[in-house]
Formats: sequence, C-alpha cells, structure tokens
Amino acid sequence: MALTDDTVLSLGMDLSIGQAAALRETLVDAVHAAPGDLQLDLSAVHDFDSSGVQLLLSARRSLAERGHALQIVAASATVCEALQLFGLAALLDNPAVPAGAL
Repeated sequence: MALTDDTVLSLGMDLSIGQAAALRETLVDAVHAAPGDLQLDLSAVHDFDSSGVQLLLSARRSLAERGHALQIVAASATVCEALQLFGLAALLDNPAVPAGAL
C-alpha cells in the first residue's frame, strides 16, 4: 500500500469486533506506508464499538512513535458519539477540518 501526503483512508461501514482483525492489518499497513500523518474518513461507519476505539488508539500510538499524527477528517454521528462516550472526543479535534464537517 502506497500512500501520498493527500491520501485519505476510508475504513468502510463496520469498525467493530467482527471486522477488527482485517481492519487492524489495513491500519498497520497504512501506518507503515504513510509518509506523514494518516488521515481517516470515518463518515460511512455505522457499527463502532470498543474494538474500533482500540484500533484507532493503536494507530495513533504507532504514528506518534514515528513523529506523525492520526487525523480523523470526517466522522459519522456513531463515531462521534462513541468517542465522546469513551472520553476520546479529542481524537476528533482536527484544525484542518472546517467547523461542522464532522
């Protein structure tokens, strides 16, 4: 997987335990291929649970170890609500995204 600086990775509709293993591999590949920060589009996600949260936190940690960041450039209401519930609303803070875009 080759990513460019302007690549936005979409993870589909299901970011839950049922898809965790496959999505983990996708995210690991993306973290290693990203030339800088990794941008995620989570606007299509309808199923999101603690496994999805773990995937995002793991990707964020791996990127931070490389001096880069995880940027959520779009998120569905489901993702926003879950991240707020888990006390992780800061993951949605992205100065590059216009207000109301999430």
